[in-house]
Amino acid sequence: MDTATLVAGGGGGRELQPRASGGSIEGEVEQLSTALGDGKSVPTEAEGNGIKIVQLRRLLEEEGRDVASRADALVSELQPWSSGGGIEGKVRQLHTAQEVFKLVLAEAEGKQIENVELARSLKKFRQMASRAGDLVGELEHYRIQEELEQEGHEDDDHEKDSRVDGSQSRLILENTESAEVFQVGQDTGEDCAFCTEDSSSAALQILPYVANSTVPASNTSLEPRLGISREINELIQACCKMAKILLEALVPAKLDDLSRIVQKNQSIGTNLRETSSFLTEPKVYGRDEDRDRIIRKLTSDESAGQDLSILCIIGYGGVGKTTLANVVFNDSAVSKHFPVRLWVYVSAHFDQAKIIRKMLESLTGNKHEDIKSLKDLQRTLESEVKSKRVLLILDDIWEDSQKEKWDDLLTPLQSNGVKGNKILVTTRKPSVEKFMRANAKINLEGLDPDDFWHLFTECVFGNENYKVPPKLQKIGKEILVKLKGNPLAAKSLGKVLRRDHNPDFWATILDNNEWKHRTDDYDIMPALMISYKYLPEHLQQCFSYCSLFPKYHRYEKKRLVNIWIAQDLVSSTDVRLEEVGGQFFHDLVEWGFFQKEFEFGDLHIMHDLIHDLAQKVSSDDTYTIENSEHKEAPWLVRHVSVITAREYTSQVDGTVLLNEPFVQEFANSFGKLKQSKLSTFMLFGPLDLAIGNTIRQEFSEVNSVRVLTLEMAVFDLDLVIVNISAFVNLRYLELSCFYKGPRLELPEAICSLSHLQVLDIMKNWGDSTVLPRGMNKLGKLRHFIARDELHAKIAGVGKMVSLQELKTFCVRKASEFSIIQLKRLNQLRESIRICNLKDVGSQEEAAEARICDKVHLTTLHLSWSGVNGQNVGFSSNCSILEDLQPHAGLVNLKIEAYRYPSPSWLSNNIHLTSLRSLHLDNCKKWCTIPEPKHLPLLRELDLRHMPRVREIVIGRLEILVLYYLPCLRRCAVLNEEQLSESLQVLKVENCDRLVEFPLPVLQDFQFTSLHRLVVHMYFCFRHTNIPQLLRMDSLKHVDLWLQPSCQEFQLRLGPSNALRMQIIGSHSQPVLRIEESLFGFDKLKNLVELEITTYPHLTYLPWEGLQHLTSLKRFKMIVCSKLFSNNVEFILPPSVEELEFHSCNITEQHLSQLLLNLPSLKKLVITNCEEVTSLPVGLFTDEHSQMPEGSWHIASNCLPSLERLQITFPEGSSVIAAMHFSNRKGFGRFVSLREVIIENCPTPLSTMVSGRASKVPPPSLVKLIVTDIEDSCLQFSQLSCLVELQVLRCSSLTSVNLDSCTALQDLKIEGCKLLSSIEGLQSCKTLRHLSIHGSEALLSLGASLSTLTTVSIEKNPNLACLDLHTCTALQKLRIEGCATMASFEGIKSLVGLKELRVENSPGFIRSWISAAAEVESEDSYFMGTLQVLDIDDISVLCMPICCQLTSLKTLTIDGARTVGVLTDDHEKALLLLTSLRHLELNNFKHLRSLPAEFQSLASLERFTLVNCERITSLPVGGLPASLKDMDLKGCSKELNASCIENYQARRLHLWVDGTAYE
Repeated sequence: MDTATLVAGGGGGRELQPRASGGSIEGEVEQLSTALGDGKSVPTEAEGNGIKIVQLRRLLEEEGRDVASRADALVSELQPWSSGGGIEGKVRQLHTAQEVFKLVLAEAEGKQIENVELARSLKKFRQMASRAGDLVGELEHYRIQEELEQEGHEDDDHEKDSRVDGSQSRLILENTESAEVFQVGQDTGEDCAFCTEDSSSAALQILPYVANSTVPASNTSLEPRLGISREINELIQACCKMAKILLEALVPAKLDDLSRIVQKNQSIGTNLRETSSFLTEPKVYGRDEDRDRIIRKLTSDESAGQDLSILCIIGYGGVGKTTLANVVFNDSAVSKHFPVRLWVYVSAHFDQAKIIRKMLESLTGNKHEDIKSLKDLQRTLESEVKSKRVLLILDDIWEDSQKEKWDDLLTPLQSNGVKGNKILVTTRKPSVEKFMRANAKINLEGLDPDDFWHLFTECVFGNENYKVPPKLQKIGKEILVKLKGNPLAAKSLGKVLRRDHNPDFWATILDNNEWKHRTDDYDIMPALMISYKYLPEHLQQCFSYCSLFPKYHRYEKKRLVNIWIAQDLVSSTDVRLEEVGGQFFHDLVEWGFFQKEFEFGDLHIMHDLIHDLAQKVSSDDTYTIENSEHKEAPWLVRHVSVITAREYTSQVDGTVLLNEPFVQEFANSFGKLKQSKLSTFMLFGPLDLAIGNTIRQEFSEVNSVRVLTLEMAVFDLDLVIVNISAFVNLRYLELSCFYKGPRLELPEAICSLSHLQVLDIMKNWGDSTVLPRGMNKLGKLRHFIARDELHAKIAGVGKMVSLQELKTFCVRKASEFSIIQLKRLNQLRESIRICNLKDVGSQEEAAEARICDKVHLTTLHLSWSGVNGQNVGFSSNCSILEDLQPHAGLVNLKIEAYRYPSPSWLSNNIHLTSLRSLHLDNCKKWCTIPEPKHLPLLRELDLRHMPRVREIVIGRLEILVLYYLPCLRRCAVLNEEQLSESLQVLKVENCDRLVEFPLPVLQDFQFTSLHRLVVHMYFCFRHTNIPQLLRMDSLKHVDLWLQPSCQEFQLRLGPSNALRMQIIGSHSQPVLRIEESLFGFDKLKNLVELEITTYPHLTYLPWEGLQHLTSLKRFKMIVCSKLFSNNVEFILPPSVEELEFHSCNITEQHLSQLLLNLPSLKKLVITNCEEVTSLPVGLFTDEHSQMPEGSWHIASNCLPSLERLQITFPEGSSVIAAMHFSNRKGFGRFVSLREVIIENCPTPLSTMVSGRASKVPPPSLVKLIVTDIEDSCLQFSQLSCLVELQVLRCSSLTSVNLDSCTALQDLKIEGCKLLSSIEGLQSCKTLRHLSIHGSEALLSLGASLSTLTTVSIEKNPNLACLDLHTCTALQKLRIEGCATMASFEGIKSLVGLKELRVENSPGFIRSWISAAAEVESEDSYFMGTLQVLDIDDISVLCMPICCQLTSLKTLTIDGARTVGVLTDDHEKALLLLTSLRHLELNNFKHLRSLPAEFQSLASLERFTLVNCERITSLPVGGLPASLKDMDLKGCSKELNASCIENYQARRLHLWVDGTAYE
């Protein structure tokens, strides 16, 4: 059989069997030879093909010679090193083999290979090619590491040889013979010239290199490198043999239409499936009837009167369910009918807590991660949607069994007090509709033929009305029959067809064999597969790699491109790799494999069916572990991802529970993988420590790994990856935190990753993250993705010449942070902030930084302030800005705190003609600003603190900011008409002498684009008319200080385009009226908040005019002490939900009048309104006129909706004694009341909390704060829903009863000096936080609750006994000021404690020591989880305690209350704390020296000494090698001097009395 037949897929070729005997490469070659022929001859019947093979051979021989010459360039860095070790020929051969791989694979590219044997062997050949690259990477890794070792070597003789000293091992491969030219053997079957017998593994040895010696040294550590040698030989031999066989099979294959179209469109330019509510479709075809039907069901009068109802859209994948839901969601009638519209993408994993958090995020912009219980989440959501009609879209639901989860989600929407709430669900499963008991359903079918044809022509020709040629129309409609009206299939296949309008090509699509694989009429996978096969091969590889990511993943282009580059999926000789990869991504978007999540966003998503396609086409070399079901890994697997989202559902409080079945499956599957071949390992989602330990123990063969991404739940990488330095080929490392973590500690071993190109530690790590000291050894690092503050911490960054991001560089006097470090960093892109420029020593230093060579920078920020913007003083004596001239193409420039005149390149010799933004701040000696003619493209000018500038000229600006220019008198405009069209932001503040501004334009309000106006000055803008200003449609944010009419006027745009207005007056300006014209504009119909503050003389407010504010939700008045003196009708719009009055003169019946018209009132706050003397509740309309003078009442219509009530009076107010209820049911009438705060007003609450039946509280109450109650006993009866209780400053209180508070989670009692009894605490089964402060009469406290996580007992001087039995969940404990405490029960229960602070409570320490001694004898432990200990008793340093503190990381001891010395026993105990990372000793005034064995604290990273003035020297044995930071405050001069003298040698970050030495 000829090879052409094999390629076409016919004939009797035998399939290759799995590799035997360990899967050797030789075995693979033998199988390939048997299946495809031995390659020695060409069948006579394929003479033409035989000629092609001969021609290709000749071409390949020429290529081989070129390859040998090109190899010289490729090995230019390896060659000097390899020649010294005798492996120059071997390195050259390995590079040559790489080129052969490329030639063969290039021959395969573009061919549709259907022969199973050939396709499989090509995949194996591609894997061999990748391994060849790994081997080169390993050799180069050793070279780089040896060079780094040589840099620190001081022996000049050794440096001349460019070799390490005799103590270092060097890779030497002895080979008896090597050829330098690659030849393809002839038909006689001879081997390649570089595959000779002499190059066998037997002839190749690895010897340690010893300087000036030819005698091999013995070193068993070289065994791994010996493995490299053997693998190089095996790979080279197999490469030659396999290449010949594959070439003979590939050459006869004719290029079909697939190859033609792919080659034609190799890099076409362009014009997961987490869904969103944003429409990304330009037009939706064929769904008008379905859309109208759904909208009618959602918005009809009948539906508006119904309880919560559910509508379900059911349809197969890709039919357009999400698109239809999107259209409905964004319909104007729907948005008008539903004040609250929420969109949540659910997918296969239904997590009710996560869904509620997403809903809250949409409503408030806050995920409420601080809420740790599902009930609290439900209550919060219920509060947010209270009295609002809600439409909730749940897209892509699969859950059809767990009813309790569904009920948890529905509860807040069923109890929000409004009819007509709707849920619109999309799903593929008909069972979902039955499960959720939907009120109606829409069965979505494929589009009808006419609509489908319009969609198809739009996709293919860009115009739905395009006149398609008859032949194409006939074929196209036949293709559409196969697509069954599926829009996703039409869009995908349309991307292919639009690239070639040849009927023959369309016919090949119609007759493609893929259609035979369809499983049913609705299976669109064949159409998607055809689209995939017509992708260019480089795009196929990039796309298929995405199968590793979870479904519904959000793809960020830069991150994905960096991963592709790390895997060598992107290559280029003359164009930056990131640009080429970006074009690849752009092309995949154009082909329809990605789509934007939001129209104007940066993230992209992938339809789940497209993701299924990616998994299918990558099934040979990718493997995903995502559940407990066993799945065999493919034998060619190179890329692995672990996805835990389904198996590890994090609890509402963030904890992750152990999943033993998944751990076992993960361990089994991971252990069976051929780790030596792995190139990718990704971990997504929450995990428990068992998974981390499995990775740590099992992940050992990591030489080939190029991409490693970990979503961690721990702060120490060593807890997951123990051998990070073994990842010698690692290119991409991403470490993220599953939740917001304080900091990541990167190990020093990362610095040995010679090939690392990307280090990404951005997600959820704080700016206190610790970087390794030797990070500058990462010479190939291209991207450091982290917080800006961390960029400034890289010492010696000048060695990282490949770096493309350096967001912040902080100049210091130390050479490692000298500005000269920037000299060679010419690959920097985007932006850089260079701060602390005061520490530049000379103009020569500044010039040597070569800022002008950074031609890829678009933004430059030069600052003489510190890294955090602080004013650090100006010590520089030289004008260096002249020597920091940027390149001419700079776009944005900011100069800050420069104390010398402007440089020539910004005054008389301006060359920055591309500049669009100029910020100058605190440049106090600058007198002039560049004029528009010198900066023709300038669109943003921001000038701040420029005291010598007197005049500026502005051109066609979009943003103008003038702040504190005290001498500025004139602001001239070059072209007023242009400015009125272009200006978008205008801010003028504290320019008190400005008298000339473009006032004619401003007064006429012709700024058609202005959307933000801030003016904080008077004279120049004194004629501004606010009502006229509000007529400007574009203006969304206004902030004016325009005395005397108002001190400040603010109008700002909030979330969901909601407007907020604040009007602030002044005590000194007697403003009497606020005119009605201020509120009569259409734009204010969206006003949701109005605040009027500090108008003590105001007597008139246009109450009737406020009725125009139909969307007003919050109304607030502060210090309007005369407004309510007039006898007028007070009325607010009925939409108001929150009402606040502070220090106002509300009298008589005015407040009651306001409340009568507010049926939806949720929040009422009355503070310091002393005219109010009583609180009638629930009177009817005809009763309120009979109220006594000065009283007010909460009307009956407010009772169902009010959720928060606060009444506060100033201390000593005469109203306090008179304030009382006028209704016998008191607070019980408030059926929705959740929060009550009563301050300095004891009477209203006394009867309620004292337990009298006549004053029952509302059952819904969840938060109660009471102060200054005069009762001696508080009985919190009928408060079963109470979650938070605070009792403050109740001077007469002696007892509290909490028997009914079964839902209580947070209890705080403070300042109740006579309190002696807290009863019913054991009934609080959900209590998590307990705080008792200042209860001087309290003698004992029993708080044995297993739910407690935080306990604070402070300033209770007579407390003798504290019982915390069963407090196994306690994490934080604070005991302070309990001097008489003699008994502490339950200390052994504190098995989960993480943070402990003890002060002036010696009894606690005695109890701890006693309990520790007991458990030591019992061989059991507690306190093993303690991480932070802050204590004032040195006796804690004893053997029984310290031997148990195995997790302690931070220890603070204050010696002020003790003798203040360390005994030998103390020192021995201290050295047991091997996990300690931060030690602080305070006020040890008698301590003369630190422990001699102090250096034994091998994990210590930070050491702080405060007020230890008798210590004069460092420890005898020195400091721990791990120490990074040292802070001295109030210590001796001798110790300070010693540390300052030695900190550089130790590479310490040192602080002495606040001064930094780094």
